[in-house]
Amino acid sequence: MTQDQNAALSGIDTSVPHSARMYDYWLGGSSNFEADRELGKAFEQAIPSIKTMARENRRFLGRAVRMMAEEAGIRQFLDIGTGVPAAGDTHSVTQIVAPDSRIVCVDNDPIVHAHTKALTENTADGRTRYVQADMKEPEKLLADPELTGHLDLDRPVGLLLVAVLMLLSDHDRPWAKVSTLLDALPPGSHVAITHPTADFDPQAMAEVVEAAGRGQMTLVPRNKAQVEEFFGGWELVEPGVVPVMGWRPEETPTDPKAAYYWSGVARKKG
Repeated sequence: MTQDQNAALSGIDTSVPHSARMYDYWLGGSSNFEADRELGKAFEQAIPSIKTMARENRRFLGRAVRMMAEEAGIRQFLDIGTGVPAAGDTHSVTQIVAPDSRIVCVDNDPIVHAHTKALTENTADGRTRYVQADMKEPEKLLADPELTGHLDLDRPVGLLLVAVLMLLSDHDRPWAKVSTLLDALPPGSHVAITHPTADFDPQAMAEVVEAAGRGQMTLVPRNKAQVEEFFGGWELVEPGVVPVMGWRPEETPTDPKAAYYWSGVARKKG
């Protein structure tokens, strides 16, 4: 039985593209469907380097998690918009740098749920949990017993909001949603954010936004000042909000603006 047939039997509508499965397609995965691939290719027509951008977001996540674990000693992570499990994700990075970490992965895609559930069931240490939830409802997420039973919100948490906030329209009050999450975390916590922008290539990003609309997907690029606002009053760690390829790269990129994303990490002071 094909993957599409399995999904259909499970009642999952694969005719509507989902950002998590589009990222899976760009990263070379197999947990994606025709609608995801079609919209993913439309994005690629507007921005030929879109697959590179997906990889750079994943690399940023790895660097941010490593920094939080090694420099800040964080051992709890809340990954919202986690996507399909793959190499370089929060689970795999923490297994290398801090295997005693506890992780809660959050996504609203039932296919991500199925994959992550299989991963957690096959992980002997039981340190990763999955919550199927929508970031539009942060209060509900923070009260979810799967989260509250696995993470101690009185101890520092690493919050990961990587390539996800663009899915909230301004009408969704994204800054307020993020503020609710930040307010729930104790001093010593860190937050990592990446966000697409039209600052580097307005025409290409406009074409992507148009393609997203045709695919019934919300996609809102934001400028640097708007991305900085997501961090609230938290203290940005060096080098601040910079192009995603330029945030503490392992190798100096030839063109740090080749991926059209702003990125940054901030800490909550005591």
